[in-house]
Amino acid sequence: MKRTSGEHWRLAIFASVAFITFAAFAAQAGATRSNGPDSPGAGANKDHRTAAFVAALDADGFTVDEGTVELTDILYAVNDHFIDSGAGANAGQFYKRWVVPPAPGQTGTPEFLFRLAPDEAVVYVGKAPPQCDYFSFCAFLWSRSYPDSYLPTGDWLFASVGDPLNNAWIKTEGQGNPSQKNTIIVLTADEGVYQQILKAAGSVGFPDSMVNPLVLPSNVLKLGQGTNSDSFFVLVRTANIVSQAQEEKYLADNAWAKLYRVTPRVAPVLQPFAQPPWRERAWKNEEELVPGLQAGLERLKQAILAQTACVQARPLESSKAVPDSKDVLLDDPTSPAYRKNVMGESSDTPYRMSAENGEPANFLLGNDDLVVVYGVNHAATRISTYSSFAVYGDWYLNHLPLQPGDPRFMFGAGDPMWNGVAGITDHEYAGSAEQYIPHDPMARYLYAVRVVRKARAAARDPYCVVVPELGDSEAAPFYPDVIPLDKPARIGYRAYLNPATGAGPAYEDLIPDRAIWFKLQ
Repeated sequence: MKRTSGEHWRLAIFASVAFITFAAFAAQAGATRSNGPDSPGAGANKDHRTAAFVAALDADGFTVDEGTVELTDILYAVNDHFIDSGAGANAGQFYKRWVVPPAPGQTGTPEFLFRLAPDEAVVYVGKAPPQCDYFSFCAFLWSRSYPDSYLPTGDWLFASVGDPLNNAWIKTEGQGNPSQKNTIIVLTADEGVYQQILKAAGSVGFPDSMVNPLVLPSNVLKLGQGTNSDSFFVLVRTANIVSQAQEEKYLADNAWAKLYRVTPRVAPVLQPFAQPPWRERAWKNEEELVPGLQAGLERLKQAILAQTACVQARPLESSKAVPDSKDVLLDDPTSPAYRKNVMGESSDTPYRMSAENGEPANFLLGNDDLVVVYGVNHAATRISTYSSFAVYGDWYLNHLPLQPGDPRFMFGAGDPMWNGVAGITDHEYAGSAEQYIPHDPMARYLYAVRVVRKARAAARDPYCVVVPELGDSEAAPFYPDVIPLDKPARIGYRAYLNPATGAGPAYEDLIPDRAIWFKLQ
């Protein structure tokens, strides 16, 4: 059985790669910056074509500076006073980020938040992640400055600028499963620059069929190097990597691929890409795929209620947690999505959270409380590649307004904490409905998992998520890796990649996950 997020092996990974605080990041990033493609430790991609590719770009009139791709942990960024919310965290899964050099002529060290001129590109050259259920490269609009932005960093939006480049769509060198195959990804707003990069890649033997444009749609973005320009962030998501040894190697290896900022020395005539259409997500409803699911789900609910001795039971639905990124990008003051922080939303999954009567809802999870999370196993109905839920804290570190000039957080003041600290995927909860409705024909398509504090955890319960509390934390001062007993929580649900569409299932196609909160005594 694949490990769950509650295990502490990840701490060894963080130690092995010297995971550091944001305050120390600049020094570390400066130490790893390269002056050229062949500097010591400048990249583990051993392909001789990579250095030739950089030389071809240089000969074609581009300045090429090297960055890196490294492990990141959104929760620890909260503890490092960098962001105020950990909502992007998907408990039990790990992320890497692109760390991009400054533009030519600008001072500083490589940073994972960057601005890009309309004629620049950032280029990833190397291997796709190891074999797993899902991976993606997603570019986000991190923050945007408005005249009335409360914080000098602008409004934190964390909205995807387009569909992620995922394992269903990525082009690689070689056919079949794309995992660990060579690929090139070009993040740019300009089609002319992209074509020049494509030509340089082809001149050294990289086929066009392995090169992927990751388009910045200039019609909805504020490109440039100025303080009022948009800032961007590129996240590499992976989920359920098959081999633990390969996962640890991948996460610890900053040279898995090379990363370059590519800037024309002479400004070209701009040829902005047309905004790519968003992928179609609507397909079929799960009840259509597996007739009888709704009735089976009701039988499961009644069995959970009948088999749980309690003094109080409170049913919880789930509802859409955040607006769609595509609506945020429109920057329409009349839209409910205007200036909303969408917490790293992308079109590769729906994002649902606990609700009552269609409204967001949370709960306290004390030592005498139990939450049974149940629903449709969306991977079993084959409407998703994998599905999961996680337990999130639901409080605020800092309400707005802060005191003028307060330096505590660079991004996200006024946003809920939403730190995902424990979770489980369909790999672990498959078959769990049988404990409540044995021999039911719908049980194979359903799940039911208990969520408790460690005081209530049964040693041999295979379908249990234990939520860490204050004494379990190794962080300070904000303890983003736990939910204290007196802080409210929510359940968040995801279902990544419908194999039929290569995009996240449409909200309307899923039978929503749900939960029941119990007071046991």
